[in-house]
Amino acid sequence: MSYPSRMQHWPFPPFFRDGRPADAITQAEAILFTTHGETRHGVLERFEPDAQRATLALNNGQGTLDLHFSTIKSIQLMPPIALTADEELTASYRTAGGHEVNTASRPFTVHFADGEHLRGDTKGFVKTRHGLFFFLITDSGHCVRIFIPATALQSYQVGGLLGQHLIRSQLVSAATVQQALTEQERRRNEAQPGTAAAAGPIRDPQQLTEQVAKIGSFVPMRLGDLLINQGMVNDNQMREALGLMKRNKRHLLGNILVEMGVLSRAQLTDAVAEQFSIPQVALDGFVIPPEVLRLVPKEYAVEHQVLPLLVSDKSLVVAVESPVDADYLDELRFSAQKQVVPVIANPEELSKRITFEYSKVDMDGPDLSIEEELRQLSQRLSANDTAPGRGDLQRQVSDNDSLVVRLVNKTILDAQARGASDIHIEAYPEEQPTLIRLRVDGDLMEYMRIPFVLRAALLSRIKIMANLDISEHRLPQDGKIDFSRFGHSKLELRVAVLPTTNGLEDIMMRLLASSKPIALDKLGMDGQLVEQLQKMVHRSYGLILVCGPTGSGKTTTLHSLMAEVNHPDTKIWTAEDPIEITHQGLRQIQMHPRIGLTFAAAMRAFLRADPDVIMVGEMRDSETAHIAIEASLTGHMVMSTLHTNSAPESVIRMLDMGLDPFNFADALVGVLSQRLARRLCPACKQPYTPTCEELKQLARDYASGTRLDPERVLGDWQQRFVPSGQSDWVLYKAQGCSHCDHTGYKGRVGIYELMAASPEIKKLIQTRAPVDQLFEAATAQGMLRLLQYGFLKVLEGVTDQRSVRGACS
Repeated sequence: MSYPSRMQHWPFPPFFRDGRPADAITQAEAILFTTHGETRHGVLERFEPDAQRATLALNNGQGTLDLHFSTIKSIQLMPPIALTADEELTASYRTAGGHEVNTASRPFTVHFADGEHLRGDTKGFVKTRHGLFFFLITDSGHCVRIFIPATALQSYQVGGLLGQHLIRSQLVSAATVQQALTEQERRRNEAQPGTAAAAGPIRDPQQLTEQVAKIGSFVPMRLGDLLINQGMVNDNQMREALGLMKRNKRHLLGNILVEMGVLSRAQLTDAVAEQFSIPQVALDGFVIPPEVLRLVPKEYAVEHQVLPLLVSDKSLVVAVESPVDADYLDELRFSAQKQVVPVIANPEELSKRITFEYSKVDMDGPDLSIEEELRQLSQRLSANDTAPGRGDLQRQVSDNDSLVVRLVNKTILDAQARGASDIHIEAYPEEQPTLIRLRVDGDLMEYMRIPFVLRAALLSRIKIMANLDISEHRLPQDGKIDFSRFGHSKLELRVAVLPTTNGLEDIMMRLLASSKPIALDKLGMDGQLVEQLQKMVHRSYGLILVCGPTGSGKTTTLHSLMAEVNHPDTKIWTAEDPIEITHQGLRQIQMHPRIGLTFAAAMRAFLRADPDVIMVGEMRDSETAHIAIEASLTGHMVMSTLHTNSAPESVIRMLDMGLDPFNFADALVGVLSQRLARRLCPACKQPYTPTCEELKQLARDYASGTRLDPERVLGDWQQRFVPSGQSDWVLYKAQGCSHCDHTGYKGRVGIYELMAASPEIKKLIQTRAPVDQLFEAATAQGMLRLLQYGFLKVLEGVTDQRSVRGACS
């Protein structure tokens, strides 16, 4: 339906549309009432609420009247029109979880600032900061559209469904309902939120107690319902939001409207405060006793950002950032067995106060540490196998038990603090404890043993956090945890659940990499290697491959390469599974093979999206490889990864996928192979003088498979790594200290092998030369093999031979 452009700011009530045919919509005849008591008739030529102006072309050729809203009492559009319920939108809204939409007429009362009032029935209303739009029902059932500027409006009341039902059921008279509505309006005016807001947030507990007594209990309400009731969202915006909500059922309607830019989060909070007269508080004025804090468990307070402030016989007052979409308050009402009344606090102040208050309770209260609770539980289990109630212990522990929740959170936070890449939870049959191990710097180390009675609850808790099926124990499952929902740390974990023997399950959680890319020159590469890669990635087209085993840092390197070319004049598309690193400017797509969104499908789509650079997470199949070659030969820079052992072997793997060797040779720019070796702890690494035989063996291994002379290699090393005037070599070995958990290693260092696609290499690819010929040609042009690069890091004192040989074997 299209309307005259001058009327585009005149809304229709929610869930209604204009019932007139399009060709019947012409000029907007209007009656304008001024604050001076004048009445003017004409055509509304201009209506701009943001500018707070309206222009009326007067009848009988008397010119135009341009007025500011401050001089207008009301505007009525004539003639009356038919409003039709938008049944399709109403059905979509109910399906998405919204309330039952009321399209029946409702009584209303409007009180003007000059003391006059207007009563009647309306099919709906829209309240904006500029004024009130409502739709007066005439005797014929049509509606007169009326606008009252905010400056002329004192108050208004729209009757609810209850009053209409009571009248129609002849339980009360219309006069009685009207009297009740007037009393409701009076009580609202007694506690206008604007009065408190004008004086600033409440700091006095006594003042807050008095304010809470006026507003009573709070009923959680969906934000979408509130916005519809307030008329803050129009039908087109609601229709678009519902469409997005249907495609992603996890999103709340209110959050989608915020993401669309229809409203800000602050506007939503203000709307809630106005609707329910919810006061705002300044938390620095409140002293919270420990017994009040204990009414809300610490994990619950942190997860939902809820801080208890006051308690009485019947109610619990809690500070929240925003009470909209607050289903969790219902849970708190049941657990505390009190009416829950939310008040609004500054989110940053709220977060800091929650951390401070609950850390104080932990120190002062009798609460035990997780380790002590587990120790006592183990003693109870081993004290007497036939102790009463022992068989019920496992059934008594649930996935939301305080100990289980704290145990999972502590494990994840400790793993992050220790720099672990993975968490392994291994369940064993019968009454054996469950083992938790962490992979730190590439090695697995035992973290904790958990009594068997916690096994089921522990696994269920992690499944719930990852949105997995807790009832499925036979099939593998994959999920993801956004840990910011459960603690203060902004961390994501990829979760894999695998069924094992005896009907048990193991869980592996990978701590995903930093959300920001690392600069190429900060990866620990040699300056010459950095320069080579920078030249490669700045080419306008071609194919760059990064290869290595799982966990060797390929994704980190790819994102560092993309950061080199991520400029405003460059369009970069990525297809990843999962998306681990994000940075401004990238357009990233998460793969969903179950619905057909594979790497190959994404690559085909990218070619239609005008890319400059394409990154595909992995060359998993022949189709993806063929599309990558096609893209790189048609003016795009393509980057991807392969699970191969060396740079030359990557060439053979790609050809084995059925690629044309001539096209592949033309497209290839370079192949980077990499590993991660453990870095010696800088705080405790111990220097030592290697023996002559150790140095000679190191040189022989360095020269193996090449035309290099070990003796000459050793001489070159002497000049490079032994300071002038000294004769003794110095290497380093691991020792161990508190800084590195007594392992001798802290962090990891990259080991690289870069094969540039020179003309000689391209010729060998075209002839399908074997791996040893590719190695020989690449080393002849200066490529360092993985073991060679690693040995240089040993001589620099960064790592040791054991770590390098382990990473490169």
